[in-house]
Amino acid sequence: MMRFIRFNRSLETIAFEACELPIAGNAFLPSIALVPLKQHAGEPSVPVVNAGERVREGQLLARGSVPGSVHVHAPVPGILKEFTVVPLPDGTMGKAALIQLSGSFDIMGRKAENFPWNSVSESELLRILEDKGVINTFSKPEPLVPALRQAKKKGSSILAIRLFDGDPTVQLDSILADKMLDTVLEGTALIAKALDATSVYLIHNGKKWNGKGSGELESLFQKRKVYIIHSRNRYPSGYSDCINQLLRSVNPACRDTQPIIIDPVTAISAFEAVVRNQPVLNRTIVVTGPSLGRPEILKVKIGTPIGDIIEECGGFKTAPGRIVVNGLLTGTAVYDLDMPVTKYTKSIHIMDSDTCPEYTTHPCIHCGRCLQVCPVKIDPMRVVIGINKGKHTPLLMRSLESCQFCGCCAIVCPSRIPLHQIMHEAQERLTKGDKR
Repeated sequence: MMRFIRFNRSLETIAFEACELPIAGNAFLPSIALVPLKQHAGEPSVPVVNAGERVREGQLLARGSVPGSVHVHAPVPGILKEFTVVPLPDGTMGKAALIQLSGSFDIMGRKAENFPWNSVSESELLRILEDKGVINTFSKPEPLVPALRQAKKKGSSILAIRLFDGDPTVQLDSILADKMLDTVLEGTALIAKALDATSVYLIHNGKKWNGKGSGELESLFQKRKVYIIHSRNRYPSGYSDCINQLLRSVNPACRDTQPIIIDPVTAISAFEAVVRNQPVLNRTIVVTGPSLGRPEILKVKIGTPIGDIIEECGGFKTAPGRIVVNGLLTGTAVYDLDMPVTKYTKSIHIMDSDTCPEYTTHPCIHCGRCLQVCPVKIDPMRVVIGINKGKHTPLLMRSLESCQFCGCCAIVCPSRIPLHQIMHEAQERLTKGDKR
């Protein structure tokens, strides 16, 4: 089935093939789990176990002991053989605990708990979410609880959930919002209580709202104001700047505060952490692409190598041209089948050489298409030229701060210049104080 992506600020349209995917259930257990100690944007977590020790399912492997880090738990029982370095879905390398599967499970296969969170205090909810290692995967993966605490400290009490994908090719958030909406809404409600939110915004881009009615929502969200908002179905309407603009257009009060924005993956993680009393041990991911034997949606143990997942989905139907993690528009191409699933893995696309051919980058032809399509109205090529020349002017820095890294500029560039990647790398480098 062909789907079309239309841009906010241009007549450009691109097409991609998306098949109807079944939720197949749990993936096979990995015989070897590679559990990264850094599954978020921030500092790596600090190991609390040693090589050679036996670990239980759900046991704390690494503690988020510094601001910006998050707890990491053992997804499977077994022997922690060693700490090794593995490729990560964001294109970096990171330290990981190698666990060889053995022993019995403490969580999987047992009757699910059903903790009544409605009467629990805000501080206790925050403690549980932190203890279970929940991160927010709306944009870059960040620990959820520090963001909630900071918002409470600043007096920001607005929560919004985007019920569709930022990158439409990922499909996962849209599918979860459709198939598991009740769970998503309950997870959102308990996050709203932990934040002590005064208002909650449910943002969808469907033709109509198919969820709970106003009475049910009022009961679930404990009489907080709940707004159902329709977002236009144009890319990149799901990014933070676009969401904030939408909220301000609906409620002028949103202009004076920075809302917390989450996605269905985050809401489900919060639900499982609080209601089911489970750390973040699994991720539901979309596995698809023309070179894949059988596209599916699987619930996968964190630390499972992507090669195991591809093999479970029928292996390679044809020789893969490229393997892309977390979306064709903004994702990362990976080349190692030992790369593990992390807390921020949402999709794996196995592309063939026809749909994702090799290409050569050419010099800019000054067509202006990147400027025309940019949703935040910066000049991407001018910024990249400044980066290449090392001219970090105030205008360049403001442009980098404004950039959403949505990839619109690179998608339409006839010279195939990876504009958004160059800007993203520059922002990361300059944020760390590297002026090269």
